[in-house]
Amino acid sequence: MKHLNKVKNKKYRVYGVIGMIALVFIGVIIGYVLNGSDRINNSIMTEQQCEELAGDISYLVKTNHYNELATANKIYSENCLNRKFKKTQQQPQKSTKTTCEAIEELLERNLYDEDNPDWMAHEDNAKVYQKLADKGCEKNREKYLISSQRELDISKALKNQDDFSGQDISTCKQIESLLTKRLYDSHNSDTGAHIDNAKIYANLSERGCSENALKYKDLAKQELEIARALNDDNLYNERESVEIVETYKRLQMQQEAYRMIEKAKKLTNPAIEFIIQLEKIIEE
Repeated sequence: MKHLNKVKNKKYRVYGVIGMIALVFIGVIIGYVLNGSDRINNSIMTEQQCEELAGDISYLVKTNHYNELATANKIYSENCLNRKFKKTQQQPQKSTKTTCEAIEELLERNLYDEDNPDWMAHEDNAKVYQKLADKGCEKNREKYLISSQRELDISKALKNQDDFSGQDISTCKQIESLLTKRLYDSHNSDTGAHIDNAKIYANLSERGCSENALKYKDLAKQELEIARALNDDNLYNERESVEIVETYKRLQMQQEAYRMIEKAKKLTNPAIEFIIQLEKIIEE
């Protein structure tokens, strides 16, 4: 029984605290309104304050605080009852972008990073820039056309294609940056790695910056000499032999290719038909 009485007393104390908080709030509202407002049309009470006061009135009714209830009702009647509050409508934000600018923003999201080493990524970029030139803002058309050609040049250089047209300084530098990342370590003992390096340097001599063309040509020649030394000019790997001869031809070093073939002819039982094939590559 004592336990039940404690629970009940605790419950009443909680209600008492809530009641005191409500009464304090109502007192503040009463003082605020009586000192600063007139009638309902001139009331300075906000819509939120009126809503809070209505809630307090409901509480006073439930707790039988009739003295405070009369005062609260008077304040509500004079400041809130039937009052129409002005609704603040948020004005829709006007877009500051033109249609062509919005199109550009959407299309530019489809661009790959310019440091992407994949030739297909740059080919796709070229297409996006072409579309930007066609559908974007007229003032940016020339810029997008230049960017499209630049990306196409980079794509062709990475893919080792012909029909290369660019000598823009930013384009050639980017091509050099991307292609040199593909080089194998110079200490690699694999013949194929040095042949690949030679092909990359040959590509750089054609598509990199013109002032570096001779340097890349010399590096390509060096890589071919290393590959031949590792293989001792044995034509056991036909694919690699074809690649060496083709790279010499690309570097306009046909005499070096002929010397390689002549040395191969001295091998025991050389593949005559294959040697003829190599000679045709140089002569074509």
